[in-house]
Amino acid sequence: MARVKMIPPETAEGETKDVYDGVLKQWGRISNFSKVLAHQPAALAGWMLPNESIRLKNVKADPDYVKIQQLVIIKTSALNQSAYCMSHNVPLGKKVGLSQEQIAAAQGSEYMASPHLDGRQKAAVRWAEAVTTMKARDDDEAFAAMKQHFSEKQIVELTVFCGMWNYSNRLCEALHVDLEHPDKRIEFQK
Repeated sequence: MARVKMIPPETAEGETKDVYDGVLKQWGRISNFSKVLAHQPAALAGWMLPNESIRLKNVKADPDYVKIQQLVIIKTSALNQSAYCMSHNVPLGKKVGLSQEQIAAAQGSEYMASPHLDGRQKAAVRWAEAVTTMKARDDDEAFAAMKQHFSEKQIVELTVFCGMWNYSNRLCEALHVDLEHPDKRIEFQK
């Protein structure tokens, strides 16, 4: 059970109601993460902005890049052992076309040898690991691989996503955010 009361959408008022309207537009439902984060509506609104502009706008425009984003999220959440974030993002990864083998490779330590990940995917997963374990500052090889495969804008975006999910993982685990039943998890909206 969550350590703080979740704010149900039907009781939301003011800023919380407004931000919930945006969450519904993005994801089709209000996740337990959102119901906890709604205690600070500005934090929830801040979470939604990069989700919209970096991930959701690319679902159709650049689906291969969204797959890479999902691998970054999955690697970060696996390293942090965040059951909550994995419960949402593994299925979302499958929805955007990641195979079970790619997801398993990203979660493990032998991803660089995986035949299921291409060079771009390996670079992004390696970067997510370096950022999450606080080794990116000194890992010039991991950064060089990122520069080989991604624009500077994409490097910043993928690093932002890694940071966002480090934040999300810690919030969900610290506050014991309850896992949703599989049919109540968020979905990419059309």
